[in-house]
Amino acid sequence: MTLGATLVDSDLVAREVVAPGTEGLDAVVAAFPGVLGADGALDRVALGDRVFGDDGARRRLEAIVHPRVRARSIELVAAAGADAIVVNDVPLLVEVGLAPSYHIVIVVDAAEATRVGRLVRDRGMTEDQAHARIRAQADPARRRAAADVLLDNDADLDTLHARVDDLWLGRLVPYGENVRQQRVAHPGAPADPADYARIEARLGYVLGADARVADGVFEVTTDRPDLLGPAGFPPLPDGGGHGSADPGRPAHIVTGARRPA
Repeated sequence: MTLGATLVDSDLVAREVVAPGTEGLDAVVAAFPGVLGADGALDRVALGDRVFGDDGARRRLEAIVHPRVRARSIELVAAAGADAIVVNDVPLLVEVGLAPSYHIVIVVDAAEATRVGRLVRDRGMTEDQAHARIRAQADPARRRAAADVLLDNDADLDTLHARVDDLWLGRLVPYGENVRQQRVAHPGAPADPADYARIEARLGYVLGADARVADGVFEVTTDRPDLLGPAGFPPLPDGGGHGSADPGRPAHIVTGARRPA
């Protein structure tokens, strides 16, 4: 990426894990006979016709592809280096419940008519195929609820690029530096109620424990508070718990040890 991020594109990785000669392709063809093209590659249009609109078929495909995509993505992230800002482009992030596993979730949103027009223009789909693809995905309300940042993409690319530049310089770069330096962006500041659910989900994912929140302060019972720093919640300078490294999302977290059973 031109701004310096390491991009892990799940669509590209998904193509890689079912490329000709892979055991991923063998597994897909075994599960969905008739989707292998004459050139030995996956006929993605034929496969799409089989799975979109059929929840059972889609789940069978996801059970084959998703574990392989996750494993390959982990390899790519590890290769990026400790100082890299990694952008994971995950089209089905909300559908498969992965949002809490990331430091920050950015949802690029556009009206359905805009999305259909682009799928027809850029992917060669019919309007019916485009609508079926969209209906198989999370509805707009679920995607927006998962977003720490919502980027409107109904305008042209120049407008979107300007918004991305502002986000990169104003939030992502300082956030990454704060995590590396284990520095809190807003020491002691309580969380915004609009962020409660996403912070609770993130804490639950990282610690495996439920968080309670009152007046913007989260309480978590855990024996592993050391996991919070790398997850974006470094210790506060005064020792009064943990805060958020994210300049755009304050948080104050107080931890307590688990009692022996």
